[in-house]
Amino acid sequence: MLESVQEELCPMKKSIILIFTVLCLASGYVSAQTANSDGEISARVLDEMKKSFPYATASLLNSKDSSIVKGTLTSEEGGFHFKGLKGGSYIVSIYVVGYKKVFKGPYLISADKKNYALGDVQLAIESKELKGVEIVKQRPLIERQIDKTVINVENSAIAAGNSALEILEKAPGVTVDREGNVSLKGKQGVMIMLDGKPTYLSSEQLANLLRSTEGNAIQSIELITNPSAKYDAAGNSGIINIKLKKNQNYGTNGSLSAGAGYGRYHKANGGLTFNHREKKLNVFGNFNYGKNKRYSGTDIVRVNNTVADKTYFDQVNTTVRDRNNSNYKAGADYFIDDRNTLGFVFNGYNSNGHNESDLLTLIGDKPGKTDSSVVAQNPGNYKYTGMTYNLNYKITIDTSGQELSVDLDYSRYTGSEDNHFNNRYFNAAGQPLKPAYLFRNAAPSKTNIRAAKADYTVPL
Repeated sequence: MLESVQEELCPMKKSIILIFTVLCLASGYVSAQTANSDGEISARVLDEMKKSFPYATASLLNSKDSSIVKGTLTSEEGGFHFKGLKGGSYIVSIYVVGYKKVFKGPYLISADKKNYALGDVQLAIESKELKGVEIVKQRPLIERQIDKTVINVENSAIAAGNSALEILEKAPGVTVDREGNVSLKGKQGVMIMLDGKPTYLSSEQLANLLRSTEGNAIQSIELITNPSAKYDAAGNSGIINIKLKKNQNYGTNGSLSAGAGYGRYHKANGGLTFNHREKKLNVFGNFNYGKNKRYSGTDIVRVNNTVADKTYFDQVNTTVRDRNNSNYKAGADYFIDDRNTLGFVFNGYNSNGHNESDLLTLIGDKPGKTDSSVVAQNPGNYKYTGMTYNLNYKITIDTSGQELSVDLDYSRYTGSEDNHFNNRYFNAAGQPLKPAYLFRNAAPSKTNIRAAKADYTVPL
């Protein structure tokens, strides 16, 4: 539903002018000298011992707004290449968990210079001085296995206060854009799985699910860049499997966690897990809550070139996002005998929040000159809820590894967004130039998913 409320009647000509103005604001900086160059940037990454560093995350950023252009992992020899680059200015970012992030550049790809060989780039360990440390037993944060890379999130520093989406942003080879779309080694269309099961969600619903899943509820994340025939063809671009915590200890046990942080604004999180296991039955569950308030600001200069003249747009945008998330899980496994297991799992999440975005745009025919301005105040509210039910059965046919598993899934997702776009127009003297325009966009959604799946495994 889209509603438009005009404070005063005005001719249709003014509406056309408004549409033209909005289109101009949406246009980016256009440079007459931009060339379609096939540029290349390459380098080799070394560790603190000056040895080749494989599987480090290398990202190519647009130097104008730091948006991600491409992402990749270094090879076994530590090298990486960004090829087929169009004309423009770029920054290279190299990151590995536990090491200081390195930025190189900017590098201008143009007809005069297309290739940049950065040579060796050495990483330094990001160390912190502590009074005392006692380590009993702990898995490494990142494990490289034969067919996948595993990030052991449980009990790590990145689990506290971060959502699943924020943890993925730090994962090697994974890039997340501003809308929450996930890419693996530069490939889009990645399949996201929870506990080995497809989510069957749209990109927007998936982003909301990942934002609502607290890091304290995650056991590990598996990055599978070359899926085997075991997985559906939809995961050809890669698979990211998020494994949630599930205690396998016998008896009754549980844990309680809490955390808080403060930057410009506050954030806090808490979680509760429980488990009861006997010889024939395992009952488990967890609940996690997170509250996060964040600030972001951007300054953008845009130039709209026409045949007659140029128009300059100087934009200052500030956004405050206040988000509340909770996710929960409950289930049971019944061990019929040594070979047969019947299980039921329920997963759910709730997410709601409020956004405040204020935008000031100064418009003129010369840099630094203001002929008119647009003041936009864009508040918005959203709420998302998701519930998934899974009934599963597994039989181990023999000791050679023959297995048959059957899954029945039902998922229900609801969402609502209510955004307001309030635009007011002023002349160079700060006086109203035209009537204000107020827009409202309400976007409710409801999704029901039913799925049945059977897998038969025969070792060869």
